[in-house]
Amino acid sequence: MQKTLFYKILIIGLMLLVIAVPLGMIGNLVSERQHRQAEAVRDVANSYAGAQQLIGPVLVLPYVETYLADETKIDADGQKRKQQVLHRFERTVHILPAELKIGGEVDTRSKRRGLFKVLIYAWQSKIDGSFQIPEKLAFPRDRPDSQITWGEAYVAVGVGDTRGVSGTPQLDFNGRRIGFERGSRVSVLGAGMHAPVGVLEPGRALTLPFHLDLSLNGTESLSVAPLADSNQIRLASSWPHPSFGGRFLPEAQSQEIGPKGFKAEWNISALASNAGPQFLKAVAANEKCINCMETLDVRLVEPVNIYVQSDRALKYGFLFVGLSFAAFFLFEILRRLPIHPAQYFLIGLGLALFFLLVLSLSEHIAFASAYLAAAIASIGLMTYYLSHVLRSRWRGLGFGAMLSLLFGTLYVLLASEDNALVMGSVLLFALLAAAMVATRKLDWYRLGSGEDAAEHAA
Repeated sequence: MQKTLFYKILIIGLMLLVIAVPLGMIGNLVSERQHRQAEAVRDVANSYAGAQQLIGPVLVLPYVETYLADETKIDADGQKRKQQVLHRFERTVHILPAELKIGGEVDTRSKRRGLFKVLIYAWQSKIDGSFQIPEKLAFPRDRPDSQITWGEAYVAVGVGDTRGVSGTPQLDFNGRRIGFERGSRVSVLGAGMHAPVGVLEPGRALTLPFHLDLSLNGTESLSVAPLADSNQIRLASSWPHPSFGGRFLPEAQSQEIGPKGFKAEWNISALASNAGPQFLKAVAANEKCINCMETLDVRLVEPVNIYVQSDRALKYGFLFVGLSFAAFFLFEILRRLPIHPAQYFLIGLGLALFFLLVLSLSEHIAFASAYLAAAIASIGLMTYYLSHVLRSRWRGLGFGAMLSLLFGTLYVLLASEDNALVMGSVLLFALLAAAMVATRKLDWYRLGSGEDAAEHAA
């Protein structure tokens, strides 16, 4: 290969590395904006209500076990004496629901922190179910002949962030209406709330139905722990972009997602869930583990997160500049029209600024509109500049059309994340094939020779 061609390729490579610097700076700006978006979410969660988790309800039966036991003690004279000592222990029995039905609408809206939007929701939940107390209730006791005194039972509900509890929830329990009080009184459930339901003395089989209307506000996501033997959870919302996660996905036949919102249903039995045993194990160990149980989760995601989209677009930035430089280089060698390295640099810088325009405009208008505006501005500038650099309006328009194709393809790649790899591969293959066809008869050894130079000068 002639020295002239080698030096030209080397200079173009150096220009490409130089353009990588502003692309990297724009990438750092996107990352900084993403961090600020996350800070805005935390700020709203701190001042409004965070991601919510619903655990329960759980029926708690407190009791006191007392008994007298003979113990041998040594008095001041060193003599052993037997005496009766009263032992007293305060304990609780936790009864999980036999069946649990949870439903309700999830209404969404946005809060702003400066330029950043944060999605919040209000869940109007309806909770129905029943507790079953067996005739012979098993509970811990030290001695079978000890005296058991049952205290006032209460129904406890765990809530991820109690600031999100709206209004004054009331519990319909076995035909009685009872107000909730602050605190769950169960360490596993965190802060939460509880409703005293009176003294329940086990000794006969009881079925205790309950109903609760609970308005719960939160930020971006909510989860439910399926503690009952039989759990049925139904959620509906006008938000069209849910993301289901956790340990359980909704039943496929019940799942409806469309422009008007989503509906989903879970039917989970105790055979499929470890949430109940995990809860009882944590209670026995007196652990605070509101997040240690299996849950079903729903995230209300923003489908077009401008910073994620900008970051994905920027990943193609280096490729875009490289393809453009390759096209100009092929034009040079095929048309014998030299392009100065400074012109390569200005063209590459213009392409890099396209991504900055997309980022800045999308913070004020829709991403698609921002992308279109940035593409029109960049393509218009490149077309005008190249018409003079290439000494032909039609050549400038031709390269403008090529850039339009590249920008259009990039947008399709961003909009079709699942097909991005295959579409990108096909595009690169097509570009390589076009370059090979265009240079199939080119004598690379003659490039940069005196003969070619003389021809070009003429």
